[in-house]
Amino acid sequence: MMKKYPLQVIFREYFEGILAAVFLALFLRLFVVSILYMPTGSMQPNLYKGDFIIGWKLAYGFPLPLMGGDRLNSKLPSRGQLVSFRFPGDIEQMVVRRVIGLPGDRISVEEGRLIVNGRPLEYIESEDGETLERWPEENLSYAITGTWKGKMEAVDVPDDAFFVLSDQRSHLDDSRTWGVVPLRNLDSLVKVIWLSVDNSQRELTLRWPRMFHWL
Repeated sequence: MMKKYPLQVIFREYFEGILAAVFLALFLRLFVVSILYMPTGSMQPNLYKGDFIIGWKLAYGFPLPLMGGDRLNSKLPSRGQLVSFRFPGDIEQMVVRRVIGLPGDRISVEEGRLIVNGRPLEYIESEDGETLERWPEENLSYAITGTWKGKMEAVDVPDDAFFVLSDQRSHLDDSRTWGVVPLRNLDSLVKVIWLSVDNSQRELTLRWPRMFHWL
């Protein structure tokens, strides 16, 4: 014979389950992952306008609440990583860019070519026609787009900051314009595109090949 439970017991169990789920979601959102949206094409061809992405906060240590960006077991990002951070001019705004310079690095640009610590990066054409920016000593390369033939005088990255660039190099909304980013503003390592929406036309369409795409 099936046992009957009082209605208040059933409601309490449901309430406790919902409350636990809410606390778990808040914990994950505050300390583990960031849910981000790309409002512009500044990071093309790797991130498109309309991409929804997930960042991994724990890649750089455990965030401490109410401590101004301090972390337990804090780690520096690596050159070439896609990261999210709080915009230096408005900490309520989250920005995604590529790390180019770390504390102690000297960064300059001549005719659109990056020079890091006196060593120019290599630029090669891939088989599919993309321009790859290559770090010879770090076995690292990634696609960039856009042209910018300008010159940037050498910038020495302070001990408490990092230098970022857009992958769309004609998009100057990066450290070329607003300087280095304080390390305390670092938020997460961008890991995966979980949804991508093309809103360039009148009707929204999903970019299916980009969904759940690891970066």
